[in-house]
Amino acid sequence: MNRYPIPDFEYASPESEGVRSSAISDMLEAIQRENKNIHSMLIWRHGKLIHENYFAPYQADTPHAMFSCSKTFTSLLIGIAQDKGLLSIHDPVLKYFEDVPIENPNDYLREMTLRDLLMMGSGHGEDTFGYMYGCEDGDWARVFLNRPVDHKPGTHFVYNTGATYMLSAILTRVTGKTALELAEEWLFGPMDIKGATWETCPKGVSMGGTGLHIRPRDMMKMGILLLSGGRWSDKQLISRQYIREAQTKKIDNRNPDDPNQNPNWAAGYCYQLWRCAFDAFRADGAGGQYIVVMPKYDIVVVFTSALGADIGCPLRYIQTYLLPGILPVPQVEYAEERARLAALAQEASCPAAVSMPDAAKSFPFGKTWILPENPMRIRTLAVREDELVIHTVDGEILRAQYGWHSPVLGNTLYKVPHKWMGSDPVSLMARWEEGALYLRLNYFTDPVTCHMTLIPQADGQMDIDILTTMVGAFHAICASEA
Repeated sequence: MNRYPIPDFEYASPESEGVRSSAISDMLEAIQRENKNIHSMLIWRHGKLIHENYFAPYQADTPHAMFSCSKTFTSLLIGIAQDKGLLSIHDPVLKYFEDVPIENPNDYLREMTLRDLLMMGSGHGEDTFGYMYGCEDGDWARVFLNRPVDHKPGTHFVYNTGATYMLSAILTRVTGKTALELAEEWLFGPMDIKGATWETCPKGVSMGGTGLHIRPRDMMKMGILLLSGGRWSDKQLISRQYIREAQTKKIDNRNPDDPNQNPNWAAGYCYQLWRCAFDAFRADGAGGQYIVVMPKYDIVVVFTSALGADIGCPLRYIQTYLLPGILPVPQVEYAEERARLAALAQEASCPAAVSMPDAAKSFPFGKTWILPENPMRIRTLAVREDELVIHTVDGEILRAQYGWHSPVLGNTLYKVPHKWMGSDPVSLMARWEEGALYLRLNYFTDPVTCHMTLIPQADGQMDIDILTTMVGAFHAICASEA
């Protein structure tokens, strides 16, 4: 009997599938205690969804940026194309780009195969994507093929988003369709994944290594597809052989110059998948987008997030809290533990709004603060009693209402301060923390978050600290406008 026939998800309690509710509760408490900006957390085991949590204001139908999780989808499309006889991962890359002018081709470039691209072993000494993204003529493949190839392909790991773009470009060259169109035909259609979008290069090729937007439940479906060996319901969408190959270590990704490297980024790289330090593999995207597949336990865990320096905290939560709570047989359900989990989940998804704390009433609401040069390109910032107003150096304006302890979702005219993204709705919440006003501004469909802390000074100035995922940080003592 196929264990994965799911046109939609079946639900079950954690204990009925051998997972202690207390383990999931401990994860939720850690997220809250450490103030981690998690957007969703889903856990599936033995054919059942045993936990599904969306953190306000995110919801089940909110599409989310995948960033480098997109790479895994591109790898699966390459596997299907190989199954169909359209290409071989052992083909040389240059076979598909004979029309592209190359100034100084060397033997390493000629040796480079699709397999080398899949395993991040193209031979480049650095990621090529920045050079490709900024090129004036929009010919990203030309830029990639003209970058120096310093190492023998397959021997040297460099995380290279440009390499994944080349896989996407090859798919388009052999089929005449974009990776998104192929995904719709080969994966998303059969799996009932709807509404996906994928950003493209100037020539209309899907970015491949980034730019995909789907929902967390769609991520879970992809994790189940990987766990089931490429089978979905009664169809083998990808060969089992490719799935087996794709999840095993292909290249050493340890950094010899970093003795404190996180073990989860040093356990080996596969075909656009990472090995984990806890006998699992994962799709992994900037900001904390994860599809973690644990065949040993028949479990898939999905996270979407907007995390900064501690991007690996979801993996740490799995290791520290979830794994000890996984058992081989169903468990007795305890009412108090189920109630604890339900309360924590409710607080995460629908936090109760509160009135402005009395201590916050001394804050100089309404004043406008002038910021020096900063990565967010903010010129002035003003906090009113129910609204944040930002003016940028480019003349754009953000006006966002906030709630105390509970985020308010609204629209904005201010573009995300990151060249890959356009305008987005934002959510904003406020807290008063020991003499400081804390504001958390989330861009709704992208893992970009601004953490703002404003501390009034005795001389009338304002200590402003801003930490923005994927954009930068800022700290200064700021004066107000006259």
